[in-house]
Amino acid sequence: MKKAVCLIIAVAAAIVFSHPVFAAATESGLPQLTEEFYEDQLKQSGADELPDSLSPETKKLLGDLGVEGTDWNTITSISPQNYFQKILSVFTGQAKNPLKILCGVLAVILLCALLNGMKLSFGEKPMGGVIGMVGTLCICTIVVTPIVSCIHDAADVLNAASGFLLACIPVLTGIMIAAGQPVSAGSYHILMLAAGNAISILSTTFFIPMLNIFLALSIVSAVSPGINLSGLCAALNKMVKWIMGLCMTLFTSLITMHSIVASSLDNTGSKAAKFVVSSFVPVVGNALGEALQTVTGCVKLLKSGVSAFGLLAGIFIFLPIIAECMIWILTLNLCAGIGQIFDLNEISSLLKASSDVVSTMLAVLLCSMMILIISTVIMLVVGGVK
Repeated sequence: MKKAVCLIIAVAAAIVFSHPVFAAATESGLPQLTEEFYEDQLKQSGADELPDSLSPETKKLLGDLGVEGTDWNTITSISPQNYFQKILSVFTGQAKNPLKILCGVLAVILLCALLNGMKLSFGEKPMGGVIGMVGTLCICTIVVTPIVSCIHDAADVLNAASGFLLACIPVLTGIMIAAGQPVSAGSYHILMLAAGNAISILSTTFFIPMLNIFLALSIVSAVSPGINLSGLCAALNKMVKWIMGLCMTLFTSLITMHSIVASSLDNTGSKAAKFVVSSFVPVVGNALGEALQTVTGCVKLLKSGVSAFGLLAGIFIFLPIIAECMIWILTLNLCAGIGQIFDLNEISSLLKASSDVVSTMLAVLLCSMMILIISTVIMLVVGGVK
């Protein structure tokens, strides 16, 4: 700790004595010396390498917004129009596959409704049950494979988000320590490291098997009317959503409590350091105290830029798969409603069950994204960025 304080004082002294003029400003609006110090800290902290830990798809989305790195100047240049246009383009891009499935499912539903309306019979028995079963099996071949693929894509997204989080943790921790927030850095490091590893482990060992089993039970319940598993599927759906909501609430409350206490300790230590420098260093104590504040402010600017980049990257890591899940839910519910119009109960129950699987997956994705985003925002606000 003494070495860190001495290093900060030495840097502040170099700023005071080596560069007496601060009038020159760069294009970003910062003084030239502050800009040079910011660029140097950006490279030394490893923050400029964070974009390399993103997937090519996420890097392309951020590049279309004009965000090529963690520099705060590029992040503040994003206009609301470009931001919402990019979000809309993501939704429209993810709608292609569900719309194709929608056309196929509607074709099967209309064909089954036409055959039912013709009152065909097989021997002495009506063919309504046979037509419903065949139609349900056709819907299975159309819908199940894309949903399974979507589940695996969601697991890959969770792993990618976990990898990016684990890459951000050491960078942000080092910046927070340099900014005079060692206690907050320790809390952030422990809690977010646990969250990143938990998301990675759960996505591979629990997320894919649970959703695949859930989908299989839903299909069996729809195809075999004698085996009614709809109640079990509904219970599993509610249980997963309640558990994810509880975990999100407990984690965010824990990190909030840690952040409030750590912020108070860090603020006390920062004020004490400034008081010591201003009071006990003769002649230039006040100047060194102000220079120390300038250095700390520059490091906090770096922290806010890196954190903002992490938040933006987190949103666009999850956004494509979340958009696909939302469109899937809309498509499946629409098809289920049309099936009910034509009294095709087997097909409607299958489509509703598939929609429940996708909604469960969406709940897991949203909770994971909100845990990462809310925890980072709490650290920014309570950690003393302002």
